[in-house]
Amino acid sequence: MEGGAYGAGKAGGAFDPYTLVRQPHTILRVVSWVFSIVVFGSIVNEGYLNSPSESEEFCIYNRNPNACGYGVTVGVLAFLTCLLYLALDVYFPQISSVKDRKKAVLSDIGVSAWETRP
Repeated sequence: MEGGAYGAGKAGGAFDPYTLVRQPHTILRVVSWVFSIVVFGSIVNEGYLNSPSESEEFCIYNRNPNACGYGVTVGVLAFLTCLLYLALDVYFPQISSVKDRKKAVLSDIGVSAWETRP
């Protein structure tokens, strides 16, 4: 791959799915996408229990509905973010403006920093 702006080749090149799949950040996005499905699915499927003596469901995490809501929210946001940036990875080589590439890279860094904050 020829050198270009912000880690991609020159704009307008042919789309190569093999190169896309071999990039480490693409692999990590797919793994993150799978884990977000696991988090969301496990909480939605088994996070709420219904006791025979009670009529309402309760969250298994200390009977706190906010804990299950937080987990579902994190799972959904991670899922959508991974899909967004996977689509951006596919579209990124076609972006011809260096300013737009810079915005894409900085938004990726910003979202990653926001997601990993304590």
